[in-house]
Amino acid sequence: MNLQSIIVTNSIGCTILAVLLISSHLVRQRRQPLDRLFSLMIAMTGSACIVETITFILDGAVFPYAKAVDIFLNSWLYAANVLVSFIWWVYVDYRFFQSEKRLKSIYTRLAIPSAVAILLLFVNPWTEWFFRIDENMRYCRCPAGYLYFAVTLYHLFGSLVTQKMYYKRYGKTKFFPILMFLVPIFAGMIVQMFVYGVSLAWCAVCVGLVGIYMSLQNELSFIDPLTKLYNRNYLAHVLRYISSGNKMAAGIMIDLDFFKSINDTFGHSVGDEALVDAARIIRRSVPEDAVTVRYAGDEFIVIIRTGGEKEIDDMIGMIRNNLMHFNESHEREYTLSFSIGYSIYDPDMGDADSFMHQMDENMYQEKRTKHTRSTSPTFVTDM
Repeated sequence: MNLQSIIVTNSIGCTILAVLLISSHLVRQRRQPLDRLFSLMIAMTGSACIVETITFILDGAVFPYAKAVDIFLNSWLYAANVLVSFIWWVYVDYRFFQSEKRLKSIYTRLAIPSAVAILLLFVNPWTEWFFRIDENMRYCRCPAGYLYFAVTLYHLFGSLVTQKMYYKRYGKTKFFPILMFLVPIFAGMIVQMFVYGVSLAWCAVCVGLVGIYMSLQNELSFIDPLTKLYNRNYLAHVLRYISSGNKMAAGIMIDLDFFKSINDTFGHSVGDEALVDAARIIRRSVPEDAVTVRYAGDEFIVIIRTGGEKEIDDMIGMIRNNLMHFNESHEREYTLSFSIGYSIYDPDMGDADSFMHQMDENMYQEKRTKHTRSTSPTFVTDM
């Protein structure tokens, strides 16, 4: 692969990343952990495309401190391979499990190979284990340099294991097509690993990042913009998954009582605030692997992978307990009330419609009882 082709390939990669940065501007403004990790991968990949092009341009060039510059730039490329692949693994884990505590407890150990590989680069100028710059100022890969390909592959395959582990534990209630990222990278790495002088790996990472961004855009179509819960379209996907394989599952339907009165009394902006508060209470009360959905205007559904009534009762108890604490805090000018019903999916139901109907009917039994006792919500008047 000649220098002109390398420049063109990496320029295409940088252009792709520039377009990606512009397209993802609004998403990145949320400054969520996942957005920061994605932006970090974009930044490091872009810098790697630029640095790799410079190393090919400087290969064989003689100027003051040329060897030191070549060693530094090539060391950065080796480190970038390890760091970007490790960040990707962390990104995949957080996308599935949504737990910073899990990341801190697990990935401090899993990062050890990466840390060792990067530290070894500091002694490479003297040992020349991984690469060297010869007397003609040309880069030469040494046999031990394949260690960095191995560490990178370890991270990439680790992300696949993480996905499989989540699916095994919680089922395919979350879908994240990580192969859209991995397939072009594997292809580029394999070629670059065995054919020196070919520059495809970083451009392949750029293509993979675009694939992930496309999947993120698709995912946004499944998110309710107000409450940040899943929407009804995503619920349909989950219900198809449950009914197609007769999976063990239970559903809890939650209706916000007297919501119209809140809107009529305080206005629609306060009504939106009440919906967000309700969503926050529910999300805090259910396990991380639960699928929490804004089903309709003031109705929410939680799908959990269980068939045990005790677990469901405990979860409903937690929802009611957190609701009580919210109301007792008097942080808002209104109080909230939930009507709750649940059902357990039974393969004999035949389809998800019966599952949903039973959930809805059980919720309305409680709602009817409340409406026979009262026709208006309680508002906080001493604020």
